[in-house]
Amino acid sequence: MLLSMKGLVLRETPAGDKGRFIDLLTEELGVVTVFVRGAKKVTGKSTAATQLFSYADFCIEHSRERYYYQSAKPIRIFYQLRENLRNLSLASYFTELIRMTVPKGKQDNIVLRLILNTLFYLAEGKRDAKMLKPLFELRFASEMGFMPDVLMCRRCMDHLPGNLVFSASDGCFWCIDCYKELNKNEDTAVYDMSLSCLEMIRHITLVDLERLFNFRAGCETIDIVSRFSENFVCYHMSVRPRSLEFYHNIERNL
Repeated sequence: MLLSMKGLVLRETPAGDKGRFIDLLTEELGVVTVFVRGAKKVTGKSTAATQLFSYADFCIEHSRERYYYQSAKPIRIFYQLRENLRNLSLASYFTELIRMTVPKGKQDNIVLRLILNTLFYLAEGKRDAKMLKPLFELRFASEMGFMPDVLMCRRCMDHLPGNLVFSASDGCFWCIDCYKELNKNEDTAVYDMSLSCLEMIRHITLVDLERLFNFRAGCETIDIVSRFSENFVCYHMSVRPRSLEFYHNIERNL
């Protein structure tokens, strides 16, 4: 049976001398592994369409619970990601996180739209990589059912605290006074935040996807939210992609 679907290439894996596997993120099937026969002989537009970070319209044969590549028409290739090592490492982290957590058969175009938009802003340099990291992490986790509680202090119900403490493990926040009274010193995954940090987290998790990238924040705010979002995702989704460490190594050497 032949299937037609749009998909983003998340990974390429060699298979012998003549073939390779590609992992695709699709709207219809979630993450699916497709075998490309005679990959080294695939030429022209099809070569570009099956490379990492390529978004294309694929024709795939489904036979005996396996998927085989037939042809593809490129839609967007994201070549620019290969020109900057930091952007390449961050994009690799995003796609690895998707591969590790999106179930097969999940029919949902939100994650596909999210990663395509994120890669667009990253490749075009329209948003800084440091801002895109927490944006993708928190929105992706939220779409996968792991949204943090961003509405109000768990104790006094204050929704606009001047200063607060957000727990990555508990997935909620307390105003600074309530947190001191709780005496939760054993929780090491906590982050002191200002209201601007909370407003950034609220924007990422609650706003419509069309307006997700339409905000600005200061460097300090972005750094705090990024550390929180990374810890939150790794804890609640029970993963820590290897590409995340590579990204941090690149950042340290910049």
